[in-house]
Amino acid sequence: MSLTPTSGDTSKSNETFEASKFLQGFGTLSPEQMRRKKIVKRGFNLSIMLCGASGSGKSTFINSLCNKTIFPAGASQVAPELLDQDSGFHIQETKTEFEEDGTVIKLNVVEGPGFGENIDNTACCQTLIDYLEAQFDDILREETRVKRNPKFLDNRVHAVLYFITPTSHGLQECDIETMQALATRANVIPVISKADTLTADELHLNKRLIMEDIREYKIPIYFFPYTGDDDETIEENMMLREMTPFAVVSSNTEYKINGRTCRARQYPWGIVEVDDDSHSDFAQLRNVLFGSHMHDLKEITHDYFYEKYRTKKLSNGHDENTLSTEERLPSSGNSFPTALNHQYVERKRLKEIEATVQREIEAKKRDLMRQEAQLKELTERLRTEDRVRHETASRERVASKG
Repeated sequence: MSLTPTSGDTSKSNETFEASKFLQGFGTLSPEQMRRKKIVKRGFNLSIMLCGASGSGKSTFINSLCNKTIFPAGASQVAPELLDQDSGFHIQETKTEFEEDGTVIKLNVVEGPGFGENIDNTACCQTLIDYLEAQFDDILREETRVKRNPKFLDNRVHAVLYFITPTSHGLQECDIETMQALATRANVIPVISKADTLTADELHLNKRLIMEDIREYKIPIYFFPYTGDDDETIEENMMLREMTPFAVVSSNTEYKINGRTCRARQYPWGIVEVDDDSHSDFAQLRNVLFGSHMHDLKEITHDYFYEKYRTKKLSNGHDENTLSTEERLPSSGNSFPTALNHQYVERKRLKEIEATVQREIEAKKRDLMRQEAQLKELTERLRTEDRVRHETASRERVASKG
């Protein structure tokens, strides 16, 4: 096997993903969801929050995800002397774009350097919650403006990638509390970082223990809900459920292997390819975010999380925590985390029924307007014919008298 490392800087030709892989899934969107063809030229906006302990591979992951350097090595490190201070944790936003075949992906990356480094991480969790709700508040204020701002940017987080350090003991207390809080405000997708440090048996064990804790503590993660009876969609979502949490391997280094270039990590015993499904779930997760489930993540963010926040906020009329404990963690026994997905599916079904009824009403209105126009045209024609008959009869009477 020929193995040659390439330059750490990705060439322009490699800065974007293959269009067929990168945009896979957009063809499944309905005409109503796409609405306008020019949406492709305008591009897609996506906001992702990276959450997890320092050193869990978040920066390398996002660099691999975008196929270019977003976070240079060590750029997101927090000075140790700041970790126990209020300023030791902060929100950092980074915006980037990539284009493929005329389609622009505008990505907003939200990260919290220093998360989980303090003895008490309650403040860190609250900072993340405050950020998520601040984006909802911005949208709510914009909706209530008499004159909308045409340059307003919607920065609502569509997916929270929660990086879990594999310990073979499931989730830590900090992970449980943070995921419970975030998962009621955004689509939380659990990720096992640095999966290449685990054997196949260790990886299987960690996945099982993490999912057992997610069910035990009723954490409503994004669990790939689906509607309808499309066998292909059901099969895909069931496969992704089995894959959760996603075990990822990331790398900023490219190698030439047998004449092809790929991102990989080299070890004395061999090489781990980032995009190889037999080595990592990275490619599947990337497709979920940028392809098959991008629209679903955005739709749930608006139709479920934001609408729930908006309803509660307007009914309360004050700024206290939007969701009570009971609302955050509905009782559903061992079926969790499918409970939240079931709620969303039911809401989506009702919205589809409402949309269908609205379309039927609009169709009836158009039909009535068409009939009204036909009646008006018939009336005008009869009036014209009647006027012509009267004029003809009048001329005939004049002629007969002459």
